[in-house]
Amino acid sequence: MESGSELYEKTGGNTSTEILQPAVLFLSGQSVFTESTTATPLYQLNSDIRSISNKDSSVALERVEQDTSDSETEIEGVTPGTRRKRHLFYLAHPVNAQYRTDIPAKYYITSAVPETVGNIRLENSEARFQKTSFKAMLSPKKTASDKPLFYDGIQQLLLFDIQPNWNVGRNCYKWSDSNGRQVAVEEKEDGRYKLSVTSSMSQESRDALVATWLLRLWHDTAESKQAKREFFESMASPEECKEYMPRQCIMM
Repeated sequence: MESGSELYEKTGGNTSTEILQPAVLFLSGQSVFTESTTATPLYQLNSDIRSISNKDSSVALERVEQDTSDSETEIEGVTPGTRRKRHLFYLAHPVNAQYRTDIPAKYYITSAVPETVGNIRLENSEARFQKTSFKAMLSPKKTASDKPLFYDGIQQLLLFDIQPNWNVGRNCYKWSDSNGRQVAVEEKEDGRYKLSVTSSMSQESRDALVATWLLRLWHDTAESKQAKREFFESMASPEECKEYMPRQCIMM
């Protein structure tokens, strides 16, 4: 069985020929850095997904690119070494998602540009006394402007299988592709959220991996006991309740 990213490339997606080597990434605030250099972020969010107080339903993810143009290929107004941001994805967790039937998923990703792998739906499986596992399902070539946002049934491809790894620690997940090949290990180490990418992959696959990792972290924040407690406490307040009622009608 081919992985979602491999199948995507065969369906005509615009993919880069650049192959990225394994790397260690970590999240700091709204930025993703590599462990080898912390001066310049690789990716940036426009909102803090790890904040309990974050009420956003959509968060933009950008890749920070270092322009290495030489004198023959310089873009007017852009000097070599200039940082440029490329908007890749929208991470979505709709308002009151747990109570709604008009949304494709509680947590999902849509592509801001057609050059990415497509739209991704995060599915989770919960078992009593066991840690939640996840599957990232890809709808190839879909973007945020498509309706519907996702394919159904066999048209969806398994992009990543995300399983808890108790042998390493309670905050560790093993990420595999649809072939069962490990592509990354996720950990929380010394209070820092870390993703060790263990396989070489294309830039498009790396972008999708990072976006899905950040969405999974957002899931952990929004589904935490503290977040749920604060939500129900706010519902007990008459003032908050008045503000809450109109928000139920907001559509993503």
